[in-house]
Amino acid sequence: MKENWIRYMTNKSHLHNAVLNMGVSGGSAVLKIILGFISRTIFIHVLGTEFLGLNGLLTSVLYTLSLAEMGVGNAIVYSLYHPISVGDWAVVRSIMRLYQTIYRILAGIVLVIGITLIPFLPIIAGKPIKNLTVYYCILLFNSVVSYLLTYNRSLIIANECNYIVSTVDFLTYLATMLLQITTLFLWKNYSVYLVLQVFFTVIGNVVLTIIVRRKYYWKFENIKSSKVPKDVIRKLKKNVIGTFANKLGDVVVNGTVNILIAMFINLITVGLYSNYQLVISAIQSVMFNIANAMTSTIGNMAAVNKDYESRTKLFFKHQFMTYTMAFFASAFILGSLPYFIKLWIGDKFVMPNYILIIMVGIFVINSLRYTELVFIDAYGLAYEQRIKPFLEAALNLSLSIIFLAFFKMGIVGILIASALTSFFVATTYEAYVVFRYGFRKSVYIFYKKYFKVILEITINLIIVYFLTHTITIFHLNDMELFILSILLVFGVTSLSYYLFNFKRAEFKELLGVLIRKINGRNEHYN
Repeated sequence: MKENWIRYMTNKSHLHNAVLNMGVSGGSAVLKIILGFISRTIFIHVLGTEFLGLNGLLTSVLYTLSLAEMGVGNAIVYSLYHPISVGDWAVVRSIMRLYQTIYRILAGIVLVIGITLIPFLPIIAGKPIKNLTVYYCILLFNSVVSYLLTYNRSLIIANECNYIVSTVDFLTYLATMLLQITTLFLWKNYSVYLVLQVFFTVIGNVVLTIIVRRKYYWKFENIKSSKVPKDVIRKLKKNVIGTFANKLGDVVVNGTVNILIAMFINLITVGLYSNYQLVISAIQSVMFNIANAMTSTIGNMAAVNKDYESRTKLFFKHQFMTYTMAFFASAFILGSLPYFIKLWIGDKFVMPNYILIIMVGIFVINSLRYTELVFIDAYGLAYEQRIKPFLEAALNLSLSIIFLAFFKMGIVGILIASALTSFFVATTYEAYVVFRYGFRKSVYIFYKKYFKVILEITINLIIVYFLTHTITIFHLNDMELFILSILLVFGVTSLSYYLFNFKRAEFKELLGVLIRKINGRNEHYN
């Protein structure tokens, strides 16, 4: 009886933390989207499209440098799950000290590699640009200082308090955006814009460090540090190798798009692409924050629960959540994004529909991978998929260069290479790793559901595209077209979603939870 009660309370606590983390992470991501659009609009009007392309290019270069982090953060978070769950704060303290040392070394590595890239910047940019080195060095410094204190957030995340990190990150982001917008109007200076970004990166990490010290350090300040257990070190090494490999694949596939466009096409195209990518990345950020908010909860539950059947059920519940988000989000991107871009910044920033279709395809493929990625992180399976990123990186770069250099396909070639790589390498390998090592089951049960949801999303997108791209026959202004497209997408997608899912067990469970929540609120107010 006592064991059942403890198990009930533990699960209730995990559920509470998961819901709180998803709510705060999702909410802060939505607010960041709104601020991002305001900031981007002002940036374009004040500094122009070429500076927009330059900003996207420099961000991509620094994102590529983040490869030096090697995914140590995820590996450390995983190593903290078990000692936190059993209250072994001596081990927690030792792991945090190890983490601090590693990140200081990484800060130095990033600085050295970043400096060596300076002579190659004009080649990467495609032409000489005034003050390019100054802009780059400011962003490089921003990356370096972020390593010195960011390790503290891992302790908060491992303890299922992601909402604290999300809140602090949002507040510093808000302050950064407000001051950046103000200074753009006052001085129209890109350097000041970047310096403010550095300043608030430091402030955000200092605030998180103070919170960690007040919230957790009393638990082990009087405890003598113990050696990090050999099994933890062994698992940590394997996870670092695995997460480094995964980071490599991610950087090559996602971080080099702007660089390739700048080198083979031009900075103007980088700017046009980055406007679309801003919207899509913003939506992905909300979705990933919601999906990823459950990682620490799943990891803590996995540390004490070895029942493979319950693990599999939890996976498909999580997958249904990501499928639901992808089903609606992809429809709104395909049906309404062109009208939004036109309304937001004008006709000249609208890209051809065939490019948008490929981008939506990539969006769907990557969104449906979120569940696999969450479970790989939660179960510490990065090492088991260490070969995948090298295959992913090699195929993506090879196809991109072939499509660009030989077939002269431009941005379409880069996007098709990304789509093929994500579908045939990333999705396949990640699913195999989760089911083989996490659940001890055949991956066949994954594909039965996966191809079904892909087909359902595709059918809905075809209907949405046909309807929303024929409304231009009506003589409406940009605002009216945008609103009509949203209404059409919402109506059609809601109907499609219900018809596809009303018999599905996960849908019935989700509907039941919503009904209970609504009834509970009504009873409360009555």
